[in-house]
Amino acid sequence: MIKSAKEVIESIYQAINNRDIEKAIKWVDNDCIYQDVNFSQAFEGKESVKNLFKESCENVPDDFKFVIDEITTEDPLKVGVLWHVELDNIPIPNGRGVSFYRISETTGKLIFARDIVEPPLKPGKLSFFIIRLVTPLIRRFLKQDSTTEKRQPILSIFFWLLSGTYIYILLCSAPNYILPGEPFWAVQPETIKEVINESINFFFILPLLNIAGIHLMESPIVHPIIEAQFNFAEAWIFMFLPLLLADKRVRKFPKVALWTVAMFLTNVFLSPYMAFRFNQPIPQAIEDHKKGLLDRLFGWIGLIIGIIAIVWIFIGRPEFGDLAQRLQYFITQLNSSRVVIAFSVDLVLFAIFQMILMGAVIPPNSQQRRLRFIPFFGLAFWLII
Repeated sequence: MIKSAKEVIESIYQAINNRDIEKAIKWVDNDCIYQDVNFSQAFEGKESVKNLFKESCENVPDDFKFVIDEITTEDPLKVGVLWHVELDNIPIPNGRGVSFYRISETTGKLIFARDIVEPPLKPGKLSFFIIRLVTPLIRRFLKQDSTTEKRQPILSIFFWLLSGTYIYILLCSAPNYILPGEPFWAVQPETIKEVINESINFFFILPLLNIAGIHLMESPIVHPIIEAQFNFAEAWIFMFLPLLLADKRVRKFPKVALWTVAMFLTNVFLSPYMAFRFNQPIPQAIEDHKKGLLDRLFGWIGLIIGIIAIVWIFIGRPEFGDLAQRLQYFITQLNSSRVVIAFSVDLVLFAIFQMILMGAVIPPNSQQRRLRFIPFFGLAFWLII
């Protein structure tokens, strides 16, 4: 007699909790497609699903259990499940999920599954608050009018809030509370080593020298997509120096010192500077910035490193597999590494700051003004041309 979908799924859950992979996999069809939204690609076939079950069991403690909260019973071939995870019979924060399963009519085994796990970051009503704050910022990008002066205090408050939120959530919040990974006060040795290795490979200088056969020092092995993300972010903030110097709204400020520390701690310092900037008087007119050797040098260096970073994602360190494997690794890191999350947030903020600062130094009647809306490359081209 073929079991119902409810019975099959309950049997799989029980086997997984008992770490009995063979018993769990016997209820999986040979042609099963298992989708877990934590992964970029589905697991196709019985053997692939078995590897997923095996890896899941090997990487969690023995007292880590899946608990079914509710399961549907109306359809004998399909079920929806609400579940949560427990550690030593204690529910884990942010450990809930919902799944859908379908059983094969012919084999009575699992033929399709999709798991959706509770996200670690839940802004809730804060997202609506952020939208309301961002609205005047977007209008600031699109047009200038008589109310521009009145918006400045609002924008300053927004960026002060943004700075505080950035520093608290990314640097100070408790481990695996709002975001996965560790805060600076509980950073693990392997995280420190990762950051040091990325820094040693700054601008790909050492890896490229090694590829050229020059081995004065060996490049630390870093996953290419993480290496590329780090250097792309560094190339972008590198190009901000001539842009900051061209901005006449803030005159008496140690911009070179700000840029120097931002090269190491990015938006820990750059976001507060942007908040401070909106409290300064708006210049009466935008003067056309005359670009010199510094601008073009920084533009070319940033552009070259940015292009290398993009190429590096595809072909750098071939031992790390194809693009699909690399993207899957990045998604995994995005769900577990606070360093990777921080650099991803930095790239978004850089795009916003670029629009603001380039809009402040490029005259309204200039064709180059459109470049401010092209992240990274718009800044590079503006510095060069």
